[in-house]
Amino acid sequence: MTAVPINAPAAVVRLRARPVPVTLAAQLLRRPAAVVSLLVLAGLAVLAVFGPALAPHGAEDQDYANILAKPIWDGGTWTYPLGTDELGRDLLSRMIVGSRTALGLAFAAALLTGVVGTALGLLAGLYTRVVGPVIMWVVDAQLGFPYLVLALALVAARGPSLSTVFLVLALFGWVQFARVVRAEVLRVKTADYVLAARGAGASDLMIVLRHILPNVLSTTIVVGTFTFSAVLLVESGLSFLGAGVQPPTADWGAMMAGGRVFLNTSWWYSVVPGVMVVITVLAVNTLGSAVRSVLNPREAR
Repeated sequence: MTAVPINAPAAVVRLRARPVPVTLAAQLLRRPAAVVSLLVLAGLAVLAVFGPALAPHGAEDQDYANILAKPIWDGGTWTYPLGTDELGRDLLSRMIVGSRTALGLAFAAALLTGVVGTALGLLAGLYTRVVGPVIMWVVDAQLGFPYLVLALALVAARGPSLSTVFLVLALFGWVQFARVVRAEVLRVKTADYVLAARGAGASDLMIVLRHILPNVLSTTIVVGTFTFSAVLLVESGLSFLGAGVQPPTADWGAMMAGGRVFLNTSWWYSVVPGVMVVITVLAVNTLGSAVRSVLNPREAR
């Protein structure tokens, strides 16, 4: 700790701390499970961004001479390491390209729900007379309505498309952000430093930006990681049911649905994309648990 000059006013004495992202990264790098999860997610992010360039074949290229070709571990060739589908399309290429669809939709939807849910949670926690009860009534109404029924109704009304899937996913996770952020705001806004700032004449916007939002940001990050994995499962489930991403667009859920007819003869067609979904969700949840234990060590015990 650096020495503080004797003549320094007590009100301006501040201890310099490391930024939260630097501290969080340093703590996560000490956890092997978190490091493995970060590496897995980094690899998946590379596939999602550079998928078409990394794929050995075109996602829509058809080879009718190699329909339902076997993977390399079952007597196949390195031309199609994971085999082919019923149209002779390379499953490895479709897996790589499909990661952009699945992960891109899940990330965009989780980001949108995080922003909207956090904003509504802040409003609900700050204004508890009229605005807060109305927001929480909407939250309770959506939680009380079966989400899958709502999703299928929207798809039936608008028709299956990428925009419809994104809309359905965006309506999924915001309620969790709103409830958690509201609870954190109710706790933080009664703290002495917030009351002092309000007594000094600070506006609500200034109090939110300088005092409340930084204190609820860690909770928002944790909720966001789990929301991402939940949204990915919902997206894959809708595509598997035929209400999500439509053929011929490559998508993990759609690939699982396309291969279920051939489970007896070509089980890898459905199992391999399913394994990718499991690995992604497991990596995200493991990372989310590590972030939660770092940011809230007492609650993680």
